[in-house]
Amino acid sequence: MKPLSFGFLVISLALLAFVIVRYGVSPERVAVHLTPGPTQPQVSPAEAGIDTVALAQAVDYAAKRHTRALLVGRGGHLVFQKYWGDTNLDTVVELSGFTPALAAIATGSAINDRLIASIDLPAAHYLPSLVPGNASIRDLLSVREGTPEFEHDVDALARLLEKVTGKDYPQLIAERIWTPLEGGEFALVHRGRDAPVRADCCIRARLADWMRIGEVLANDGIFEGNQLTPPHFVKQMLTPSSKESPTGFFTHVDGVFAAHDLARLESRGGNRLWVVPSLRLVILRYGRDPGAAGWDEAMIPDTIIRGTEGWKPPVVGEGADPKLFAPH
Repeated sequence: MKPLSFGFLVISLALLAFVIVRYGVSPERVAVHLTPGPTQPQVSPAEAGIDTVALAQAVDYAAKRHTRALLVGRGGHLVFQKYWGDTNLDTVVELSGFTPALAAIATGSAINDRLIASIDLPAAHYLPSLVPGNASIRDLLSVREGTPEFEHDVDALARLLEKVTGKDYPQLIAERIWTPLEGGEFALVHRGRDAPVRADCCIRARLADWMRIGEVLANDGIFEGNQLTPPHFVKQMLTPSSKESPTGFFTHVDGVFAAHDLARLESRGGNRLWVVPSLRLVILRYGRDPGAAGWDEAMIPDTIIRGTEGWKPPVVGEGADPKLFAPH
């Protein structure tokens, strides 16, 4: 081998090793092969009570920001689909930032089956080797992305779920979430050879199935009459985990939007799954980074929300408790 070529190979291998160690990248995926059920029932925007002018404005904004798909669902129906390029409802995409929410839904499913008594129990009750101290299951669910403990805590939650269900993580996600939703094939990645799969990122799944996940979040854990989680568990997912927290259980609940209960899953490049339970509304944007055009987090969801039948603009003082104020 020529010295130059050998040197190039050494450098390439070193870079690959760095990427694997630093980012947990592994080319090995664990694919779960499922036959998808029928597409969610479709109705027109008019039937769903969504203004077509609002949809057109959202499309115009999205089109200028490298969007490849903009989907809207309401009341368990697909209402609107707009694609750019060769993207379609069955396109399989990697939306890493959406992945942890599946662990939260699976936790609700385990509670539904009485495999977990309460999220306020110490996690060490189920998994003493990975979760020392008094950290509760709620603490694992409430960990914020970007913190040093995020990756560990999501992984610990996945291992806890494996223990209480007796299934490995891909299998329990398939049985507890994907099969009830009649979803198609999905794939997770290993952290490394002989290591368990990652629960904090990197799932690949169809756009159609993310819309189904959106319906579960918008409808208190119910999909087509099937209750995946206990009543009100999803409401906890979409509620700040502590006073003034910007996150729920692996969901983002910060920001001021046209609907007070809007929550979202987010992934790099402006990829978003917005849900508004009060309107049973689901909005999915998939594409590349908006780039120089910039990104207004509220533009797409607020435009569609304001064009949705049943939406009411917030009233000043609405929700305020008069007992908190002294009488005049």
